[in-house]
Amino acid sequence: MKANASPMSVADYCSALQEKKIIVNSDYQRKDGLWTAPARSFFIESILLEYPIPKLFVYAKLDLKTKGVIKEIVDGQQRSQALMMFYENKLILSKNLETEELRGMRYNKLSEEWQTKFLSYQLPVDQFAGVPENEVREAFRRMNANNVPLNAEEQRNARYQGDFKWFINGLAEVFKESLLSIGVLSRRDMIRMTDLRLYAEIVLTMDEGFITVKGAQLDRIYKKYNAGFEQADELNEKIKYGIEFVLHHEILHDDVLLRMHVFQSLVLAAIAVRFGGDFGDKAEVDYNEMNAEIVAHNFPIETLISSLQEPEDFPALTKFVGASSEATNTGAARAIRFLYFKQALKNLV
Repeated sequence: MKANASPMSVADYCSALQEKKIIVNSDYQRKDGLWTAPARSFFIESILLEYPIPKLFVYAKLDLKTKGVIKEIVDGQQRSQALMMFYENKLILSKNLETEELRGMRYNKLSEEWQTKFLSYQLPVDQFAGVPENEVREAFRRMNANNVPLNAEEQRNARYQGDFKWFINGLAEVFKESLLSIGVLSRRDMIRMTDLRLYAEIVLTMDEGFITVKGAQLDRIYKKYNAGFEQADELNEKIKYGIEFVLHHEILHDDVLLRMHVFQSLVLAAIAVRFGGDFGDKAEVDYNEMNAEIVAHNFPIETLISSLQEPEDFPALTKFVGASSEATNTGAARAIRFLYFKQALKNLV
């Protein structure tokens, strides 16, 4: 059994939906409305920018009432709903999209060039025809059974569709090439969405301080700001500053500083030096004696780098080296790294 490729333009697909020539088969689908407005906007932006999207699957069958062929959507209800809402001017694109000229736009407000791109986009549609419905169900079951298991970040990205998720995705989009070029991220990291954890942990720290980070803590902040994220603009400015600070100082591009957990500490330190913040103040209070020693020694960034390269030559930095190489996600290790980097970065500002 196989599904035949039957690509359709968005214009033809939406017209067929309006005419009920393509309908939803609720047996295969989840309830309408699962996608949030930001998710729909991101999908439409992908169409307008002509990015490839996952295939839609339909099942062509004879309708005895109309004596014609109708096509049931086997996989792709949410995508179809988003297409129709935009096609019928019922969807306003998010003001947080990366493409500035698409922000806040309905279809009928787009330029003719954008409208043409939308309507002419070729949707990848595969069609089952001439086979019993039970075989279509079995094919669908097998397609889902063969999916690669999602890792924690992919599951989180699928589960939450609110403002916070799209804020994190926006940061990832802005910095993906820069962090790839200096070696913080790999292509695999981006494919499996590991980069999203980097940004989420930075926000989590700014929100709750230096706590031990596991999946439950990340789930908590995604859930906390799923319905609304009023701090988005403020945190966007600060996080972008922190990342750009590291990008603009080549001395911070040494391999030992580009491990993801160390890079994260550098970014937070840069933010604290420039903007201050409760998360930094609390770390100084919680580790008061150690912070006093750090300030007194005032180790420059070159010395911190050397200690990570040749730890045995720097016994005075044993705690810093340990915090950078052992149990690196614990609250204590994260705070200690941060305090050392914060003091060192003051000389670079």
